[in-house]
Amino acid sequence: AAQAREDVLGVVAHDLRNPLNVVTMTTQLFLEIEPSGEQRVKLLRAMQRAAGQMNRLINDLLEVVRLESGRLGLNLRNVEAGDILLQAKELCEQSAAESGVILEVRPVDPGAYVHADTERVLQVLGNLVGNALKFAGSGGRVTLGAAATSQYVVFSVADTGPGIAPEEVARLFDRFWQARTDRRGVGLGLTIARGIVEAHCGRIWVDSRVGDGATFYFTLPRAPGI
Repeated sequence: AAQAREDVLGVVAHDLRNPLNVVTMTTQLFLEIEPSGEQRVKLLRAMQRAAGQMNRLINDLLEVVRLESGRLGLNLRNVEAGDILLQAKELCEQSAAESGVILEVRPVDPGAYVHADTERVLQVLGNLVGNALKFAGSGGRVTLGAAATSQYVVFSVADTGPGIAPEEVARLFDRFWQARTDRRGVGLGLTIARGIVEAHCGRIWVDSRVGDGATFYFTLPRAPGI
């Protein structure tokens, strides 16, 4: 427990410092020079981005606490897997366009219904797609899919990025672990995704080879009687 607290404090201190410094310095500039026009807009956008970074970090840390304490609430209902993928694509289209990545959804069997919390599943897909866009890079491709089995629906997020080294795969879902030599973000997205999937009695894993992209999979229970 003591080590876990030290880990959290270390991450918070490190990842909050930079955006907080941006806010502090930008505020000081406003006090000293009263910027106007294009410079004013540029400084305000920098402050907005910094505040967004801090807010995301705090929300992620709170989410991990909820997951580990078993206090994550789920609003379960029967929903079509294809509809969830289309919603995820709609939410991530702007980021994909800005990254120069093609984002597509494979056709899904219209009878593939899951018993799940749609908002939480979109949170999982958002984390996975966000990572995939980051590593696919400009000119790359990210593909969403879902396939039904007798008991589960298996969702997938595939990217055409550099792939993941075998020694990194085992640690991908650990707290604060950042794979593929990336150091952007705090490293909680995949931990949160795993917690949400496991709260649905599903599982999550990755299939990847270096130089050949990566595909993340997770299962959700099929809706009973559908």
